[in-house]
Amino acid sequence: MKANRKTRDANKSAVSAVIGVILMVAITVAVATTVYVYVSGMIGGTKDQTANIACLVDSGTNRITITTAKANIQWRDIVVVADNASVNWTVYDPSHDPLDAPKSTSGATADIEAGDYIELDFTAHPGMSGNVKVSLRFTPTNTLLGSWTVTV
Repeated sequence: MKANRKTRDANKSAVSAVIGVILMVAITVAVATTVYVYVSGMIGGTKDQTANIACLVDSGTNRITITTAKANIQWRDIVVVADNASVNWTVYDPSHDPLDAPKSTSGATADIEAGDYIELDFTAHPGMSGNVKVSLRFTPTNTLLGSWTVTV
């Protein structure tokens, strides 16, 4: 009987408990790293960034002034819509230079920055009164950035 027990014990071999724990920790770290890289977006193509801007309305000057803007967003990617089609508007930089033709941002290659403003022009309609709602939409992601009302 003793001879059989020695043969049976001699065939048993195992990895030590310390090596097993180290292997399990290494596998767990590798899986966690892979999941993190996948979830954080490091793998795959670039995503379109969503613009984020804040504006201040000044009804006295008929202006909507950009107070903060996310970096690298250009005016040509913004669509400006006034709810009154008879109102002209123009986008200006902080130096009061127009960035594009009236009622257009498609040719403006400048980045949006704090101090830029949209000026509404009511000279074609001198008796106009009421409110004009102006909305800005970011075209790459088709996101509404906001709507502001100018009191005339």
